[in-house]
Amino acid sequence: MKKQTKTPAQVLKTLPRKAAHVVIDAEGDGLDGYPGYGEQAETATPEQVLASASVSTILAIATVNATLPSRVIARILTPPSLALVVGVPGADWVSPIAHALTSFRAWTEVLKRDGSKKVSDKGSVGNDFVAGALAAGRSVLGVSTAPDRYLPAALMTAADLRVDIGAPNARAIRATIRLVTGRRGGPIPVDIIRGLSFDEITACLRKGSTSRDCIRRLKAASASKRSACSDLADVPLVEDTWGYGPAGDHARALVEAVKAHRLGAPWPAAGTRFVLAGPPGTGKTSLARSIAKSLGVGITATSVSSWFAQTGGYLNDICRKVDEIFLEASQAGGVLLIDEIDSLPNRETCDSRHREYWVNVVSHILTTLDGAVSSPASKLIIIGATNFPERLDPALTRPGRLDRIVRIDLPDEVAIQGILRQHLAGDLDDQDLAPIAAIGAGATGADIAGWASGARMVAAAAKRPMTMMDLLARIVPPETRSPAEQLSVARHEASHAVALELKGAADVTTVSIVAKGEFAGRTSSRLNDTSKMSPSELDDLIVCILAGRAADQHFGAVTSGSAGGSRSDLAHATALVAGKHASWGLGKSLLYRGDQDDALALIRFDPAFRRTCEEDLSRLYEVSRDLVSRNGDLIDRIAHRLVECRVIGGAEVRAIIADATTALAKGAPQSRKGGPHA
Repeated sequence: MKKQTKTPAQVLKTLPRKAAHVVIDAEGDGLDGYPGYGEQAETATPEQVLASASVSTILAIATVNATLPSRVIARILTPPSLALVVGVPGADWVSPIAHALTSFRAWTEVLKRDGSKKVSDKGSVGNDFVAGALAAGRSVLGVSTAPDRYLPAALMTAADLRVDIGAPNARAIRATIRLVTGRRGGPIPVDIIRGLSFDEITACLRKGSTSRDCIRRLKAASASKRSACSDLADVPLVEDTWGYGPAGDHARALVEAVKAHRLGAPWPAAGTRFVLAGPPGTGKTSLARSIAKSLGVGITATSVSSWFAQTGGYLNDICRKVDEIFLEASQAGGVLLIDEIDSLPNRETCDSRHREYWVNVVSHILTTLDGAVSSPASKLIIIGATNFPERLDPALTRPGRLDRIVRIDLPDEVAIQGILRQHLAGDLDDQDLAPIAAIGAGATGADIAGWASGARMVAAAAKRPMTMMDLLARIVPPETRSPAEQLSVARHEASHAVALELKGAADVTTVSIVAKGEFAGRTSSRLNDTSKMSPSELDDLIVCILAGRAADQHFGAVTSGSAGGSRSDLAHATALVAGKHASWGLGKSLLYRGDQDDALALIRFDPAFRRTCEEDLSRLYEVSRDLVSRNGDLIDRIAHRLVECRVIGGAEVRAIIADATTALAKGAPQSRKGGPHA
């Protein structure tokens, strides 16, 4: 009497401890005895099965059984005809999974397609055969990396079941190791095969080896894949990055979501496909690399321009190159970065002479992208990068593809400090970087990284530690003004700083004599709420603005450099005085005569209003001159420090003022100008 043949699931549950009787097929993989596969042959013991079956076959069957629900397996085993479509992670999975599924039942046709055959691997090929087979009550199996793209349309439409088989989980790996080695393995990490292809997993599971050695090889292979991108060594983790704004928030959320997925949460599909957009040098590529490093995965980096550079530009060559890149990324897992994605033109605005070519190229890329995100390889993180998001084809960024544009703007002063600290890597730890950040406003992340590396190179060449002057020299051009001119500018800016601090009108953040644009120097501060100023607070602010001109007069002579432009101190003070009397009701009249622009116009056309503003401005200028006169030595001390450093922070300004105040309180000998006086 012939002994009962076991299903693959039953064999995996019982082997090798219990006897099970299967048959050996001609290929020697121990599968012909499974229901519906070939002719029955001689029965064999489990030991004989294990001795003859290939590791890839065992792994594929274990993966199928660990992935598919029992109800799906039961439907596959049911005798009536069946149209089954299976998606797999990569090309090397196609044949093993197809072969494993032939152990469940007889198939009239088994279609195995991964896109490598440009002619036959098309959805339009094989429709007549599939239709005829299914109409005759037979069964058809299709296995593909992207079923919608490569399998016949007739099979996709008529499929009774459509399933995706992903990478084997710990249960499948444990079962395979047990079947291959004859022993149970130890604890298996959930990410033990992360980044490994089917063939790489198979190569680590060797007959005649121990279960411990199999697990060790898998761990080592996965670790080597995660560290394969050596250029990630100097990349910070996402949590340590600075200056990315909303893009940084998105990256941190993505990393946390993927880590949660590894512990059982759903895959965060919508957040894993997006475009990073921002000016050149803002760190789009660096952020993508940080995401890869934070997740412990590799990154496949490509660019649209490289597709054309590496091919002849012919349509078929470009399409083949795109397929190769996506297949490589799918097999490697991790992050796929597509740089310069704006090089793909918007089909709606494309030049009519080349429209047909570009429509075909873009359409193929969209189809490839659809296949990548709809298959088991959808666990790939796909990031586009562009300097010009407005040029992108709308279809590229619709939901389901690269479905959001995440912008990266230029870093603000706080972010500049953080980026500098990151790239200084411990140098200048005891220095306040706020002044550097202030004069470096408008720089990109690449600029800031260049400052740090350039300063380090200069210090290393001189065989000494890095100094702030090394860093400053990378940011601003060498000083070309005479010492007397530098001191004059320094006194002007120092007077602003002293007045702001003594009047309590603002907190000074930086004082600089670095020439930038139309400004010979600059004092930056955090002003109090200007929307709720009292008349005395507004007067104090105007006094602080006029303090620079007062210093010019006190230490030498007022020149045209003290005014002249619409952004000058005198223009700013005049506008505030005009607003005081015509806009805000803080002067002699409660009458509202317009906004500040209207008030300035009144100065030109209303003689009475002009006299009112002139008298008030002159009065406040005298207050400013008195403040500068009584604090001349303090201003001069700060000015000389500015000439030495070119830029100092608000904390240092306040420290110098505090020293003078302390000396005055202790009755220390004072200069002829005395200590600080508001």
